[in-house]
Order: sequence, then structure tokens, then C-alpha cells
Amino acid sequence: MVPEDFIKPSIKALINESNVLKKDRPFHKLAYVGTPCQTQALRKAQLFDFQKVKQEWPRRVRFSISLFCAESFPYKNIIKLTEEYGVNLSEVKKWDIKGKLIAYTDKDKFEIPLKKVKKFARENCHLCLDYTGELGDISTGAVGSERGWNTVIVRTPTGLNIVEGAIKEGYLKAEEIDITGKGIGLLRKLSRRKFKSAWKNKSKKEKEAGVPHLDTIHEVDMDKLLELTTVEHRIDELTRDIIEPGLCVTCGACEASCAEGIIKIDEEGKPYKTKDCESTDCGRCYATCPRTTLPVDLIEEKLFGSKRYVFEKRILGQFIKIYTARAGEKVRPENAQDGGATSAILTYALDKGIVDASISIAKGEKPWYPIPYISVNSEDLSESAGTIYSSAPTITALKRALIQHEEYGKYLSFLIKRGFLPEIAIAEEEIAKQKDAGGMEETDLEEVMKRKEKFEEAIVRLSNPKVKMLIEKGDVERAIETIIEE
Repeated sequence: MVPEDFIKPSIKALINESNVLKKDRPFHKLAYVGTPCQTQALRKAQLFDFQKVKQEWPRRVRFSISLFCAESFPYKNIIKLTEEYGVNLSEVKKWDIKGKLIAYTDKDKFEIPLKKVKKFARENCHLCLDYTGELGDISTGAVGSERGWNTVIVRTPTGLNIVEGAIKEGYLKAEEIDITGKGIGLLRKLSRRKFKSAWKNKSKKEKEAGVPHLDTIHEVDMDKLLELTTVEHRIDELTRDIIEPGLCVTCGACEASCAEGIIKIDEEGKPYKTKDCESTDCGRCYATCPRTTLPVDLIEEKLFGSKRYVFEKRILGQFIKIYTARAGEKVRPENAQDGGATSAILTYALDKGIVDASISIAKGEKPWYPIPYISVNSEDLSESAGTIYSSAPTITALKRALIQHEEYGKYLSFLIKRGFLPEIAIAEEEIAKQKDAGGMEETDLEEVMKRKEKFEEAIVRLSNPKVKMLIEKGDVERAIETIIEE
């Protein structure tokens, strides 16, 4: 199962009074950041949500940022890679790809040829046709811009409004790119190379497995798609066709979509079933997997309002504008990759209330171990900034963000009624006032911090299974009593 620490909302954000009062409800508006294949899973879930199965979580995504991606690596292969090239993973401060895979430590820089890296990539990466995140509202990456800047591809009106707003408000410094220039030429070249290689691999794999990957079939209507993805016990077929052959992208869409809650994700990001599926007419897990079917025409017609032919505009996908951009004066994102444009866009969206939270990937407790991460402010975003070159079940996190925050919301509502929250607010005010006045006595500070810590500990106890069960049943009062008793 996915450990509880896979989902890490900021405790500081939850106990800050102004944020609690604003967030005393479920997340209604989310931003999603993922690789192209993870974004494909999101779009498939949204497509099916309106056509067949009414699910809440796909509707909550207000916009998505899809990251340029040539390939990613399972965590166990990152360990093998660093061991083979004599790199101490715990000492790596940053990864980058600039013609080579580069690992930076405080003292050294290790460069590994990309040809040597390929064998460590996920098997499914060799089937992915998408380099530039073609189904995102916004796509970002370093290729196509000068060092210290990002290329930002705006694909939808929603994405355009957000990017232009971020530029206007000073969160983003940007200029439109000449799409006939050298930078975009390189981006097209890399995209074309990935597409051609993956098309060949995918077509071969389809013939071997008989799996209808509809991005190569392309011509299909919704009725046909539903027929292909609705039969008995699809988790068994998903295991046979995708998981066992190593084609899983670790997005978590199957778990998030499962109506019976029988699919879980292990610590390596691999889905498994906890019991047999009882549904005879569901198929959600198979339908939302980005490696079973990818009806590009259907998704793009809904997303962009128009289709494209298989090779027309295929190399970069549909777009409105392309910018070269970096974080503006209003944003100084720590740990950000290249120009920090992704962090800047998310900061703008959070500050302006366009979204309540964003879902992305951050480093876990183990060195460079990828975990889904929920950010509600710029402090959280600094934790998830930068590129990890591995993936985690962020689609699962998308759904859990809604469920968990509903639990936190109920819990915090109760604490407000019981008078706990004013205690914390007073403590915050005392610290702020004393700091302005030149500090406070150590004993007073300790007393105030004890009050804060007591509340924080109570928040953490919410992960107790008994407490969760009571909250799910709606018995919030007994849940709080259980927390207090412990």
C-alpha cells in the first residue's frame, strides 16, 4: 500500500488561522502537475467522467501543467544507476539533462551519457509518443530556451488566461518565442525522435499483446471506446496487459477510479488488487489507464474544440502561444528547475485563488524517493520544485486530496467550535507581537510553542485508522474525543 506519508499537506498551512478559515472545506479547485503520460490519465478520467461514470475528483481540476519528458526512471533503477557510476545518491543536490544526465553534489558534477541511461528508464517510456505534454493546458520544460529560462507552451484558453495573468501581475517574466527559430527547432527534433521511436515500439507491442492502443488506431467513436473498455473484471485484464509486462506509468488512475476500492498501490508504485472485483459492468480501471487506450481525437475535440490528423501538428501538439519565461520579481522559488516558470505559475494561481491546491511530486524521506505532494502555498511549492526524474501515483493523490481535506475540514470545524483554534491564533499573535518588540522571554516563548505543538500533534493523530473510520461515518465528535483521549 502507499504509505500515509505519500500525501503530505503542510501542517503549517493547516494550522494557520487565516488559511484554516479559508480552507475549512474540501478542495474545490485543483491544479495538476504531471508528466505527459500522467496528464493523459487525467484527461481520460475527465473524458469518461462526462460520458459514462460520474466521479467527483476529475471535475475539480481547474488546469494542468504537463512537463516535457523524454523518459523517467523507477526509483530502484535510480539507485542502480548511481551505484554503477559511483554517485552517492544521498549527496545529490540536483539532477539535470543537458545533452547528458547530470548529477550535482556540493563538490562534484557527474555526467552520464544519455545512451548509457536509456536501459534504466521505465519500459513504458519506450511506448510514449508525447515529449512536450500535448494534453496539458500548459506545458513547461527547458528545451527551446536559453539556460535559466523555461519554454512555456500555452495550449488552451484556460492556460492562456493563467499565463497572461501571471505575466501581468509580475509572477512571470516572459517573451513570445519565434516558432521558426533554433530553440523550437531543437524541441521539434527531440519530439519527432521520441515519436518515431515510440510509434514503432508501440505498434509492435500492440500486435504482440492485442491491446487496442487507440492513439495508433485513432479513428474511433465514444460507443466503440466504451465497448473496448467495459467488460467483466477489468483489473485482471489490466494486470495481464499492462502491469505484468511492465507498462504501468505509476500514475494511480486505476486506484483513483476504482468504484469498489479494491485496487491499491505498493511502495514501488505498482497497482495490485486486494480482492476479486465483484462488478460486472464497470471497467473504470482499464478505461482510465493511459497505456490501454488513448483516444487523442476524442480528448482533443473536448479540450481544444478541434481534432488533428495523426501527423499534423503531432510533433508539438496543438497550442495558442509559446513563451520563453522565468519566475518574475514577485517570486523567488527555492529549488526550482531552470527558470522556475512552473513554480511561478502555480504561485500565481494559489495567491489569486484560481486554485485551492496543486498536486505534484516532491522528495520523500529516502534520497530522491518520489512522493505525491499537495501544495497550498509558496512554502509548499518550494518543497516540490525541481525535477526528480522519477514518478509517483499523483492521480491517486488527486482523489485523496479531496477525501483527506474533507476529513481535515470536519476536524477543524469541530476544533473551531470547541475553542481550540482561537488558542492557536492567540499564540501566533503573541509570537508576532513579541518579535516586533524585539523578542520575548524564553519561558514565555516555550509556553506559547507548547500550545501550538499540542494542536499540531492533534492534527497528526487524524491519521489514526479508528479516527478516520469515525469521520467517514460522520461521527466527528467521537473522532475528536478519540484524538483527545490519546
